[in-house]
Amino acid sequence: MKNETVASGLPAPRGRTRSVSALLVGAVLVYGLLEAMIVPALPLIQGGIGATQAEAGWIISAMALVGAVATPVVSRLADIRDRRRVFLGVLAVVFVGIATAGLASSVLVFAIGQGLQGAGVGLVPLAVGIVRDTEPPERLRRTNGLFVGGLAVANATGVLLAGPLLSALPYQWLYWTALIVLVPLLAFAVAVMPSYPPSVRGRVDSAGAALLGLGVVALLLAITFAASTGWASAPVLGLGAAAIVALAGFVLVERRVADPLVDLRLGGSAVLIVHVTAFAAGVSSAVLMIAVPRIAAAPAATGYGLGSTAVATGLIMFPLGVLGAISAPLTGRLERLVGSRMVMVLSGTLLLAAGLIMVSGRSSAFVLAVGAGLVGVAIGTGLTQGVNIIALTLPADRVASVTGLAYVLRAVGNAVGAQLAATVMALDLLPGTQLPTWNAITWVFLGAGAVGALVAAVSFRLPARLTAAH
Repeated sequence: MKNETVASGLPAPRGRTRSVSALLVGAVLVYGLLEAMIVPALPLIQGGIGATQAEAGWIISAMALVGAVATPVVSRLADIRDRRRVFLGVLAVVFVGIATAGLASSVLVFAIGQGLQGAGVGLVPLAVGIVRDTEPPERLRRTNGLFVGGLAVANATGVLLAGPLLSALPYQWLYWTALIVLVPLLAFAVAVMPSYPPSVRGRVDSAGAALLGLGVVALLLAITFAASTGWASAPVLGLGAAAIVALAGFVLVERRVADPLVDLRLGGSAVLIVHVTAFAAGVSSAVLMIAVPRIAAAPAATGYGLGSTAVATGLIMFPLGVLGAISAPLTGRLERLVGSRMVMVLSGTLLLAAGLIMVSGRSSAFVLAVGAGLVGVAIGTGLTQGVNIIALTLPADRVASVTGLAYVLRAVGNAVGAQLAATVMALDLLPGTQLPTWNAITWVFLGAGAVGALVAAVSFRLPARLTAAH
C-alpha cells in the first residue's frame, strides 16, 4: 500500500481517499488537543522543571515561534516534494518533541521539546495540499471544513479535558496520552497513505524563508516584550524595526526570485482577502481569550464581573469551538446557496455582530457565550472558505505554501490581538485594583467588531462564485 502513487491533482480511489482524509483529520485533532491542554498545565510544568515565571512564558512561546518559522518551509516542501514523506516527517518531528517534553526535567530540554512540536503547526496547510491532490471540489470543501472545525473543537475541548486529567495524574500524562494516540496514527499513516509526487519540482527559497522567519519572530517578540517594557521601549522599537525591514525584504525577494517561497503574485485580491480574514480570525479569538476570563473571574462588585471559576469560563468559551466545528464542514453547502463572496461577507458581519453583542454582556454569562458562539461560526466559515478559495483557484504546486502563510498570519493576529486587548484594559483600571473598567472592555470588544467590519467590506471584492483552477 505505502508504495502506491497518486498523481498530483487526480482523485484517488474513493476508499483510499476516505482513509487518508480520516488520517489527516485525526492528526490535526491530536495536535490541537495537545496544544490546548498545555496552557492549564503551565503552573504544574513550571514547578516540575524548575522554571521561573519569565522562563515559563518563553517555553510555551517556543512552540508558536518555531511554528511561525517552520510552517512556511513545511508548506513549500509539501508543494515541491512527495507529500507523503513530508507528512510522515512532520509527524516524526512532533513525536520526538512530545517525548522530549514529557521526559524533560530542565527548562532547556523542555523548551527544545516544545520547539520541535512547533513543526506541527504546518499540519493543516500540509493536509490541505494532500486533499487538493485527491478529492473532487465538493468533497474537498467538506474536508477542508473538517480541518478548520476539528482544530477549533480540539482547542476548546482541550482546556476542559486538561482539568480532570491533571487532577488525577502528573502533567507528564498530557504528553504520554498524546504519544499513545500518535503511535497508531503514525502506523496508520505508513500503511494507508500513498505517495503524492509533486506536479512541479522546485526548491525552497532559503532567502525568503530566512526573511519571513526573522520578520515574524521579531514581530512576535516585540509584541511579547511590550507587555513588560512598554510600547516605546528600546527592545520593542528595535524588534519592530527589524520586523518591518525583514518583512519588506521578504516581499521584495518573493517578487523577484523565479521560485519564491510564497508566490505573492498569485490569486490577486482574492488571496489577499483570505489573508486579511485569517489575521482577523486570530485577533478576534485572542480578544475573547483575554477579555472573557477577566469578566468571568472578576467579582460582582466591579459592576460587570461574574465571580466564576475557571470551569465556568471554559463553559462560556465552549461555543467558540463547538459552533466553529459544526459550521466549518457546512461552509461548502452555504457557498452553494449564497456564493463564495457572501460567505466571506457573512463571516466578517458575524465578527462585527459578536463584538456589538458582547458589549451588552455585562454580568451575563449567556450573552458572552452567544458572542463566543458567533465568533466560532465566523471563524469556522471564514477560514474554511479562505482555504477553499486557495485550494480551488491556485495551481496545485502553490496550495500548501499559500495556505501556510494564512496560518502564520492567523498566529500573528492572535499575538497582536492579545497584546492590544491587554494594553487597552491596562490603561483604564478600577481605582485601587488591577481590574479593567467596563469602559475599557467595551473598547476591546468594539475593536474586535471593527476588524470584522473590515473583513466584510473587503470581501465584496471577491467574485460571486469560485472558478476552479485546472
